[in-house]
Amino acid sequence: MKKVFNLFLIYVVISFNSKTNAQDVTERNKQILEIADKIKEYYIFEDIANQLSKTLKSEINLKTFDSLPDVEFAKSLSTYLTKNGNDLHFNVLYRPRQEKEKKVVTEKEILKEYDAINKQWNYGFEKVIRLNGNIGYIEYTGFPEGNQAAQQILDATMSFVSNTNTLIIDLRNNQGGDGKMVELFLSYFFDKKIKLNEVYSRYNDKTTKSYTAKKVNGKKYLDKPVYILVNNKTISAAEAFAYNLQQNKIATIIGEKTYGAANPVKAFLIGNKYQVFIPVSLEKNAITNSNWEHIGIDADIKINSEKALIKAQILALENLLKSNTKTELTENEIKENILKLKRQL
Repeated sequence: MKKVFNLFLIYVVISFNSKTNAQDVTERNKQILEIADKIKEYYIFEDIANQLSKTLKSEINLKTFDSLPDVEFAKSLSTYLTKNGNDLHFNVLYRPRQEKEKKVVTEKEILKEYDAINKQWNYGFEKVIRLNGNIGYIEYTGFPEGNQAAQQILDATMSFVSNTNTLIIDLRNNQGGDGKMVELFLSYFFDKKIKLNEVYSRYNDKTTKSYTAKKVNGKKYLDKPVYILVNNKTISAAEAFAYNLQQNKIATIIGEKTYGAANPVKAFLIGNKYQVFIPVSLEKNAITNSNWEHIGIDADIKINSEKALIKAQILALENLLKSNTKTELTENEIKENILKLKRQL
């Protein structure tokens, strides 16, 4: 499945081979120091932030990263931070276009650039179709920034599936994105405004609360079965979406345990060449008062993720029979479809 591009994901990687000289090493050391200082100031857990910052600075004397080309440095540092910080949300990306232009790129410019790319991927909505039995299916590959353009595509998608009897949302390989888009999407499944979570940030000592919207631009999808497909590459915002619907008893999760990255990140531009993503907040669900960091989300129905869609269709069709829901299929046709699908498991 294709992936939408957003602040969490890299959308281009270009490697340049060049000799490492003294000037390069000096620049690299400055970048490491800047990253270490950002971690100390912003990382959510103060004790880990102080230790990780100190450890990273010590790598300068050890010349750990001196000989690495830019792309390899970004990859190596990402691995280093996730391992030593014990947090899967650390990430370092090399941005060659930004480096080539030799100018500081603002956050607003970055968002504009990402939005242009997201538009090419239809803001993550890869496939929206109606399956046999009047079952809606949405293949969603990422959560882009929840701006007006993305919301319009979301509204159109939910309008398309509004008359279906059951909805399957495929989040397999969805690597997350923007929390605002999570709120917008979730709002379609609640009949009233509800609190989703609280997010605390140490660097500014602030707690923010997240809610669904009372109203949406389309018709809400209420009181009908919802199935969400997940795997070990369902990450971050995608996990938040699934977790909230699971904990509110709105959706059934099918597939494999998710990745386990819960704490929100903030992106920093480093040395006009890299973007560093640092977990800056601690998210707590309104129902569980916890999250899925490190542990992932367990599926309600565990099955090889490659067969998750088949399983969801079987469950949806069986539910149609039990509830005597009218569809374009006769009762015998529904039973025949179930048998065909079961042979594929």
